[in-house]
Amino acid sequence: MGTNERLEVRVNDELVLDAGTCETLSGPNGPERIVRPPPTSLFQQVLGYLREKPAPPKRPSGSMVGREGVAASALVLRWGSYLAVLLDHDKPVWPEVDSPSTSRISDEEMARINIESSAALAEWIDIYRAERGGRVYEQLVNRAVAYLPMPKKTSRLKVTEVAALWEPGMAARLVEAFRAADADRLARVREDVERHASRVLANALVNMAWRNGPVEDIHAGSFQGFPLDQRRVTLAEERDLMVFASERLALGMMICLQFSMERPPRPWAQQVLPYGLAERMLITPSSWTLTEVSRDVRLLSTAC
Repeated sequence: MGTNERLEVRVNDELVLDAGTCETLSGPNGPERIVRPPPTSLFQQVLGYLREKPAPPKRPSGSMVGREGVAASALVLRWGSYLAVLLDHDKPVWPEVDSPSTSRISDEEMARINIESSAALAEWIDIYRAERGGRVYEQLVNRAVAYLPMPKKTSRLKVTEVAALWEPGMAARLVEAFRAADADRLARVREDVERHASRVLANALVNMAWRNGPVEDIHAGSFQGFPLDQRRVTLAEERDLMVFASERLALGMMICLQFSMERPPRPWAQQVLPYGLAERMLITPSSWTLTEVSRDVRLLSTAC
C-alpha cells in the first residue's frame, strides 16, 4: 500500500488551491510518486474565485492590453496550472537552484504545465470571444490583476512574428503554400482546427509565451527525484518567466481583438488555421494534445 498526500497552494489569505494529490508507490525501479490533478482544475478554481470577488476599489494601472497580458499569465500559467506547485512561496528554495547543470522541471511536469495552461487559455479565449472582450471579460481582467499575486501588475505588448499570422493576406499565402507542398497535412490540420480552434490557438500562444522562453534554462539539464516540498525557482527567475509570458500573452489577446474586428469577419476556424501550420516559425508546437486538460505526473523519489 502507498501513502497519499493532498497538495495545496496558498494564493492569498482568501484562496488556497486544491492542487491534487501525491501518492507514493513501489515501482519497478524503487519508490515513485504519482502526482494526480485535482477534480476541479486550478484554472477553474481561480476563475471561480475571481467571479465572486467585487470590482477592485480602484481600477488597476496600466493599459488594458498590458493588464490583459498579466491577467492571462496569472490565470492560465502562474496560478492556473501545475506551475503553481513548483513556485509555491510557502516552501523553502531548493538548493539545486544554484546548479546550472540541474534540471528543475521534469519532462512529465513540463508536459502537464503545457497541457493545463493551454486548456485554460483556450477557455479564457472563449470567455473573451463570448462578448468580444466586453464588460464581463474586462471585469475578470481587472480582478485578476488586483487580487492575484504577480511579480509585475502590468506588461508591455511584445510584438513577435506570431502577429503576422492574424493578417488575412499572410494567412492565405501560408495556406496556399501548404496546399501546394503538403496538401495531406493541410487537410489534417484543417480538420483539427474545425473541431478545436481555440485550443489550436492556445497551444501556439503557450508555446510562444511559455515553452520557448526562459523556462528552457530551468528545464535543461538532468536530475532524478524532483522535490515537491521545496520551491524550484527563485523569485528573480519567477519574475523573468512571468514578464516574458505576460508580454506575449498580451499579444495573444491582441490577436483575438484583431480577429473580432475583421470586416467582413472570416470564420473562427479560418482565422486560427495558420496557427496550426507554423511549426517552421517555431509557433505551432509539435504533437501537443487538443483534448487533454491535465495528466498524472510520475516522479522517482521516496516521499511527497
